[in-house]
Amino acid sequence: MTPFGRFLRNFRTEKGLLLKDVADMLDVTSAYLSALEHGKKGPANAGLISKLENALKLSTAQRQELRRAARDSTSSVEIPSKSTPFAFETANAFARKLPDLSEDQLRRIKSIVDQDEKQ
Repeated sequence: MTPFGRFLRNFRTEKGLLLKDVADMLDVTSAYLSALEHGKKGPANAGLISKLENALKLSTAQRQELRRAARDSTSSVEIPSKSTPFAFETANAFARKLPDLSEDQLRRIKSIVDQDEKQ
């Protein structure tokens, strides 16, 4: 499940909404919405995200969380062309090793990456 799918499912179940309820609000099929929740489709496009925000009457904080979850749910990333050769090597080594890393290791790596965003 992607961060987007987790956000959507948690919000939907907290509000007591069925998959079909939200699918109807968005004018999509339940199967499509289920595939989004499970990370089998996606990432959600800007139009669908906007529909979700309005249909679910999300607060400003919830809208930010939804957009962050959508951003963090892409299955491929692009290494900027201005990156150094070492950056390319590091990014590709990380991609190869990613399936073998524990949640604890991933949390530690993410905390290092997040430090730069907080400064």
